[in-house]
Amino acid sequence: MRGEYFCAPKFFRVIKLIATTLFIGIIPVSATSFAQKITLNVKNAPLEKIFSQIQSQTGYDFFYNSNLIRKAKPVSLDISNSDLLTALDKCFTNQPFTYSVTERAVIIKEKPLLGELQQDKVIDLVGKIIDDTGQGIPGASIKVLGTAKGTMSDADGMFRIAGVEKGQVLVISSIGFESKEIKVSDSKEIVVKLLSASSALNDVVVVGYGTQKKVNLTGAVSVIKSQDLENRPVINATQRLAGLVPGLNVNATGNAKPGQSYGLNIRGVGNLSGTDNPFVLVDGTPMPLDRVNPDDIESISVLKDASASAIYGARAAYGVILVTTKKGVEGKTNVSYSNSIGLTSPIQLPDVVDAYNFAQYFNAATFNATGTKQYSEEKLSQLQQYIQNPSGFPVLPEANDNYLSNWENTANGVANTNWLDFNYKPFALRQTHNLNVSGGSKDIQYYISGGYNNEDGSLRYAEINFQRYNFNTSISAHITKWMKASVNSKFSQSRYSSPFSGAFENLFFHNMLRMRPNVSPYDLSGNFNEISGVPYLRSGSENINRENAISISPSLRITPLKNWNINVDFNILRTNTDDAALLIPGIVYGIDGTPKFVNRSEYGIVLTGGYSRGSATNTYISPNIYTAYEIKLDSGHQFNFLGGYQQELNQFESLSSGAQDLISFATPGLILTTSPAVSGEARNEWATKGFFGRINYNYKNKYLLEANARYDGSSRFAPGKRWGFFPSVSLGYNIAEEEFIKNGSKFINVLKLRGSYGTLGNQAGAPIYSYAQTMRTSVPGASGAGPQWYFQNGREANIFAPAPYNPALTWEKVLSGNLGLDFELLSNRLTGSLDIYQRNTKNMLGPSFDIADMFGGVVPSSNNADLRTRGWELSLNWKGKIGQEIAYRLGGTLSDYKSVVTRYQNPTFNNPAGSFYEGKDIGEIWGYRSDGLIQNAAEAAEYNKLNRSFISPLDWKPGDVRYLDLNNDGKISNGSNKLGDMGDLTVIGNTNPRYTYSLNGSMSWKGLTLSVLLQGIGKKNYAPGIGDVYFWGAGALAQVTVFEQHLDFWTPQNAGAYYPNPYAAPAGSQNSFSNKTQQVTDRYLQSASYLRLKNATLNYSLPKQWVNKIKLSKVNLFVSGENLFVITNLAKMFDPEGLTGSVGTGKAYPLSKVYAFGLNVSL
Repeated sequence: MRGEYFCAPKFFRVIKLIATTLFIGIIPVSATSFAQKITLNVKNAPLEKIFSQIQSQTGYDFFYNSNLIRKAKPVSLDISNSDLLTALDKCFTNQPFTYSVTERAVIIKEKPLLGELQQDKVIDLVGKIIDDTGQGIPGASIKVLGTAKGTMSDADGMFRIAGVEKGQVLVISSIGFESKEIKVSDSKEIVVKLLSASSALNDVVVVGYGTQKKVNLTGAVSVIKSQDLENRPVINATQRLAGLVPGLNVNATGNAKPGQSYGLNIRGVGNLSGTDNPFVLVDGTPMPLDRVNPDDIESISVLKDASASAIYGARAAYGVILVTTKKGVEGKTNVSYSNSIGLTSPIQLPDVVDAYNFAQYFNAATFNATGTKQYSEEKLSQLQQYIQNPSGFPVLPEANDNYLSNWENTANGVANTNWLDFNYKPFALRQTHNLNVSGGSKDIQYYISGGYNNEDGSLRYAEINFQRYNFNTSISAHITKWMKASVNSKFSQSRYSSPFSGAFENLFFHNMLRMRPNVSPYDLSGNFNEISGVPYLRSGSENINRENAISISPSLRITPLKNWNINVDFNILRTNTDDAALLIPGIVYGIDGTPKFVNRSEYGIVLTGGYSRGSATNTYISPNIYTAYEIKLDSGHQFNFLGGYQQELNQFESLSSGAQDLISFATPGLILTTSPAVSGEARNEWATKGFFGRINYNYKNKYLLEANARYDGSSRFAPGKRWGFFPSVSLGYNIAEEEFIKNGSKFINVLKLRGSYGTLGNQAGAPIYSYAQTMRTSVPGASGAGPQWYFQNGREANIFAPAPYNPALTWEKVLSGNLGLDFELLSNRLTGSLDIYQRNTKNMLGPSFDIADMFGGVVPSSNNADLRTRGWELSLNWKGKIGQEIAYRLGGTLSDYKSVVTRYQNPTFNNPAGSFYEGKDIGEIWGYRSDGLIQNAAEAAEYNKLNRSFISPLDWKPGDVRYLDLNNDGKISNGSNKLGDMGDLTVIGNTNPRYTYSLNGSMSWKGLTLSVLLQGIGKKNYAPGIGDVYFWGAGALAQVTVFEQHLDFWTPQNAGAYYPNPYAAPAGSQNSFSNKTQQVTDRYLQSASYLRLKNATLNYSLPKQWVNKIKLSKVNLFVSGENLFVITNLAKMFDPEGLTGSVGTGKAYPLSKVYAFGLNVSL
């Protein structure tokens, strides 16, 4: 059988030929390097004439003393196509001169006499340390190699070091720059340029089980440095990643309460089971990024393609995020403290209408639906008067039993309550404090840190608070010259408290704007009434969630031979959670002052109270052993070999119990109830094993090859289906290392083509016990919960029959290909990368083949669905300088992807709007087309000739939405609800984000630095449908919510209105009305694209001379703002990052903006 094979040498020759052809035209061919060819043919010519000819051929200037050059002897030369240094050597043969060559000049000096060479070699050296823009680097370390002598550069980068011997070596380093060694020469003044670590060719990047030089990477890897995360007034590390990496999506969950987690995704939708999250490792231990103190992060590597991620195997199918925390370094003890104090408030809240406009709208809505109005003309007049002069009017609806009447019977109230202003306070406090100590000797290094975060909620009457403590230690020691031991430990403790439990939280936000503004939150005695919700918030109800997580990661590194390392790591993470919820009914007061307990069933609060406790423990253990060997040959060939073994064991167990009918609200307990407790228990475990290997080949940093392989087994699958082999390969070609570019141009520093292809496996989509039959149990409980089967002695616990299962389930396979280009141009001032990728997810879990209805059970899933995702990513960065004192940086990212289902078990293509089918674009929105609103009775009569019964049995009238009969069948419907026959439904938009982008920039002048980050999405849709009350305004009588935008509804006098007729009817009949006007349609399709000023920070570093006077090494002050403004065409009642909510779009804790100030101090 004919096989296909890959020939690396042939590949490189072809790529080299293509690259030469493409780039030869853009290489500046100027006489600016040693490689320029020189031709001279002179006899007994003056030396100055030779200088002139060389200068004309190379562009190099000659500097010399005219008196000195008179000693020159005539020169006779006959050279052809010689390089500069060879020509100069021949010119100065037998001359009493010597020379040195700088970047653009040749400097002529007199040869020293032998006696002068033996003079005192000790000098006092003065110098300046600069960056690649010429800006002085303050605080740089200058040490004399092999001695204790050293100093630091001042605020301008200047330094002086006395008593240095000629020939000694200076080691110059600074945080954020690549170290440099300089040999002391005759010169007493030097200028040393350090390359920024972010642009240095030797920048080291953390990758799987090791590090690689950035310039030699062949996979798709992006790196975030600690300085990119600094001084942000955000306590969650995940939030700080937004906009920093192309292809990394940071998703708000829609509920932005204090301490809320954010979702992470790399390169878009990966599968249909929602298990496409990246694998996050912190110093080698898997853990949520939310637990990490941002101040402890040194760098984050985002591994995007199969080549970069494959080494991690079973859990890395959709990318890997490697977090490296700060470690100790050799040197004196350094103590640093930083803090941030900020004020938070909701980013934006809807513009609610006043009570009069609400009543007018409500009357219009009820009249359209029922022909009646709830607010009389007299009441409307009272509301107008009250708004103008609140004194003298009753503030409550009429009471019928000394207590507040039913929530819906509130049309009699006279007030003007803005429920958003009532419930939200102007600002809430957020603060962070961090302290770390680091340092060490040559043999032992340490880093110890502690962090505290505290954030209050924005609700005025709800005590909401999130706190987190972090403690981090890292200690490494050289036990012998060939053995190094280290241990990293991390502890985090978080506590979230609020009066909400269960459904209470979501429904509170749902109810907040259901309350009519013509009703006051106070009773006649000035107490909070039930409608205000405050009696529930201040009843003593409390929900406390605690989490303690500790990880310990000891490791041992043995170097038995040069270039051979053996590593043994052991990672353990133990997480304990404890939840306690106390629900106490609210207390309201009648007109006579009598207290009464009240409760709302939707809040889950009963009059007798309830109490529940729950605890869970998760233990993760993972040993790793791997070895690496490096071979470097003088010919320029370099090989790196890595091989190892890893296994994981995860064990989970939880207990929960709850009871109602508390004996005492003051001392709640599970045994202090009059009803039986309902208990629950869960236990599970899973494990993986994996063998992995990697080979790297590097020829002179020009030709690069990497091959990875992983052989993984998972306990989630049945024996015989557990193991999978997942290989990957990547190639790179750094064109800038070609001689014709290295010696011909300074324009190109790095120009690297790379490509990768590989396979990874995903096991997370499969249930833990998918290969075995399981049985569900049911036990008696309180309030009607529990078994439904009655026996002689009542309802007893029972066990259900084993559920159907599929023992053939196996790995979901992800095949990923990537083509990329990395470049650094113009002395590293312009840098960037471009990636194009395709990811095919094969054998996803999906519906099994059709089985006869008589089967009688739920058919288990099978590996029979495929998905394809295609996308691209671009990043660009520029750094420069204006004059001598202003340095600036500009950058941006842009990415896009699209996911399509390529196989799915839906042979009839049924329900394409609500299910999957072959060819479906993920996120597609199906809706009706509309050409506007019906304007008059004649148009309504004509439209009513169509069969509209599929939508609503009611007749259409002026002001209703006109849906188009796209298939001209005389009716408005979804046809047979199959692809190809969807009636009048068609794809009108897509909810997936397209063209995700960010823009960042900074400008520094002396000690001041201003940095800005903007982030956004270029294309995304939101389609309001039936029940999205925040968008439509109208709904059932108890659901009407009116914002300023809703007042633009159709009337004969407002024929060009945006909104259709509002309808408000009792809940039982409302759907018929809402169905007429609230269908998903292109008329009301919303653009959720946006541009947000994510962060702006102004930082001031105090001058070195000031700081030294107070015995400190660094003091920075900063002010910072987060989520400062947003530009969007989305309806104003929504935030484009908050388009979710379990009880309706927008009905959740809102996203916050932050204004903060802080400082960073180092001893």
